[in-house]
Amino acid sequence: MGDALPKEVGRAIRVLRLLHGLSYAEFAEKAHLSATYLRQVERGERDLGLGALALIAQGLNCDARLLLPGDGRSPVSAVVADRFDRAPEALQEALLFLLIEPADSPKTQAVLALIHDDPERARPRSRPRPDERGSVPSSSSRRPGR
Repeated sequence: MGDALPKEVGRAIRVLRLLHGLSYAEFAEKAHLSATYLRQVERGERDLGLGALALIAQGLNCDARLLLPGDGRSPVSAVVADRFDRAPEALQEALLFLLIEPADSPKTQAVLALIHDDPERARPRSRPRPDERGSVPSSSSRRPGR
């Protein structure tokens, strides 16, 4: 039980650091702490004092309470929920779509391709249409000129 709190807080710090796109060096500069110390905190290897927690929160531009477990949710889910609530509505809708839509659907693959700036994969692939009998023709059964 004693190891759980530092690991949870470290995980929340890591998530927020990554969401802000900060390297350890950038984060250390913003938080006025060493990068080595911050790595150890993220891994749950170091306990935090209130002063260090305040500096880390300042470096992440968030309220220190966001980094602590509170209402039964993990700090990571609290951080993600807070970021989600502050995101533009279009981004919220896109995230919900990705969470709900099956991962292997053509639409999901197209959205993920756009995120990864892959225009070739971004075009949804159309599925072959069934013929009158309800079967889907295979590519080998198609003849040129038909």
